[in-house]
Amino acid sequence: MATTRIECPNCHRLTIKGKFCIYCGYTLEQPAEPPKPEVTEAEEVVEQLPEASAESVEQQAVQPPVGEDVAVEEKRLVDQMSTVYLWYFRLIDLFLDREADPEVFSELFQEYRSRLKTLDERRQAEIAKVEERINTLNATLEKLKVKHEVGEIPDRQYITQKLEIEKEMGRLRPKLMYLRNPFNIRLADLPTFKTQLEERLQKVKTNGRDLGMQDEFINMFEQDVQSALKALEVLMEQHQKIKKELNKLELRYKIGELKQSEYLSLKQKLERQLELRGG
Repeated sequence: MATTRIECPNCHRLTIKGKFCIYCGYTLEQPAEPPKPEVTEAEEVVEQLPEASAESVEQQAVQPPVGEDVAVEEKRLVDQMSTVYLWYFRLIDLFLDREADPEVFSELFQEYRSRLKTLDERRQAEIAKVEERINTLNATLEKLKVKHEVGEIPDRQYITQKLEIEKEMGRLRPKLMYLRNPFNIRLADLPTFKTQLEERLQKVKTNGRDLGMQDEFINMFEQDVQSALKALEVLMEQHQKIKKELNKLELRYKIGELKQSEYLSLKQKLERQLELRGG
């Protein structure tokens, strides 16, 4: 018999139906004056779970634009960088197809690399700033937990402050993942993009010199591709993590741990994450 689970309104994870969330400790059932109506309301919540989950999914689909409004500078920076990357890679492809004059190619090659270097320095600075703030919040949260465990602060104060910290971290993490995607591509497209980069590099190394590309430029492009592949590592980890969760979710459903409505709701949420341009 499958265990009844509900979505925690605080951490949004699927937890066993009860008084508290087994993951974050959030109070799931508020004390009610008449005990029997409480049971009826709880049953209604379980029956209506698929609808509530669907609404939650729709709200999450609307959240990314809000995050973009908050991170206007980050979005502008990534948009600029992804556009220059697009031009840079198209320039290489045109050269490999013998559609670019070597002299003109050399000028544009250096121009795009210079612009990418400037933009990437700004991006790295923004990443460092966000990471520093997240580390500070994590340290604050750990201190808060210790104070709560030793009884220095009561439950209500602990939960209130904990939620405030997690709320800010919830805004910072998407911003960080967005900055880590200078190519502005969907997580679902990462494997294809990675393969294209590797194939383009191989063509340059194999045919570049015969087409008139200077060895210096071949080495520069190889460095750029290696840097790009390194930047993709964090995003690929996120992609693989979501894929693994999808496989795990499907197995839980086949085993019987999850109801069909729960499975479809959670599956839709994970698939929506693959449509994002950052974890």
